[in-house]
Amino acid sequence: MIAKSAWLLPIVLVAFAQDSNDDKAKKDLERLQGTWVMHALEINGKAESRIQDSVLDIKKDEYKTTVKGKEQRGLKLKLDPSKEPKWVDMIQSQPGEADKVIKGIYTFEKDTFKICRGLDSTQERPNQFATWPDTAYFVVTWKKK
Repeated sequence: MIAKSAWLLPIVLVAFAQDSNDDKAKKDLERLQGTWVMHALEINGKAESRIQDSVLDIKKDEYKTTVKGKEQRGLKLKLDPSKEPKWVDMIQSQPGEADKVIKGIYTFEKDTFKICRGLDSTQERPNQFATWPDTAYFVVTWKKK
């Protein structure tokens, strides 16, 4: 009887691990809900000073930024907190086109949310919160409003 049930153990453990990761992703997504104000921005290895009036609104899995009163195209978020650093996929949808996935990483530090990603879907996922010249990667830090 023990031998027959031993093959089920790995399946059960994988199912529990998946539930745990889904719960962590839901908790992180809940933590993101609301309005955020841009605190810092680094692009291609240089700090940007033009961050005033940049706001992020997150409702459910929708990520929408407004820069100087102009709303930008929205994205859908898919989080994977089981990775180190945590992964975020930002999905761009346009009618008549295949979805584009921009791969990034994210972290929380008290009342801030930091994300690092490329400018488009052809770029690899970064593995650290830093940028270098001519890479088209950026790091943005948001503070909860």
